[in-house]
Amino acid sequence: MRWQFTMAVGALALAACGSEPGTPKTADEIAEAAEDLVKPTPGLYRSTATITEFEVPGLPAEQAAQMRDMMGGASGQSSESCMTQEQADEGFRNVAKQLGEGQGGVKCEFSEFEAAGSDLDASLKCTGPGGVDVTMDMDGTIEKERSEIAMAMTQKGAGIPGGEVRVGMQIKSERIGDCP
Repeated sequence: MRWQFTMAVGALALAACGSEPGTPKTADEIAEAAEDLVKPTPGLYRSTATITEFEVPGLPAEQAAQMRDMMGGASGQSSESCMTQEQADEGFRNVAKQLGEGQGGVKCEFSEFEAAGSDLDASLKCTGPGGVDVTMDMDGTIEKERSEIAMAMTQKGAGIPGGEVRVGMQIKSERIGDCP
């Protein structure tokens, strides 16, 4: 599942290449643009997410370190998932639309899309219940059988010590073979 999210984020950034800067796209526009992307190769994928930054201003360093470790820490968490031929044929349309629509009362918009070849640079802003405000910047490469994306996320909200949390993450996904 993490692989699908990573690939979908990259796909959305690539799909919106050529859109006017600062003009948010609707979920339907993003999904439509995603149809023109290269379809991923079916198979078994391994995804590894490594936290590169974790800061909670106003929280003692010891508690912030415990939170980081609960999220997987700097050593990273890996998972494997199988992408079927049917999922590969679907490409990123539904995942793209879901990201654009948000879930659980969360509303998201992509505010920046720049891509050249397999390089991407994108920004996403989400708002949700209780005044939650999240921004996410992504920079990386997306290819048919692998991806590598650096993400920087800032979440602000009244319930967060110090008012915000900043997380940096490196996500790598690669096809490692056929599905079992």
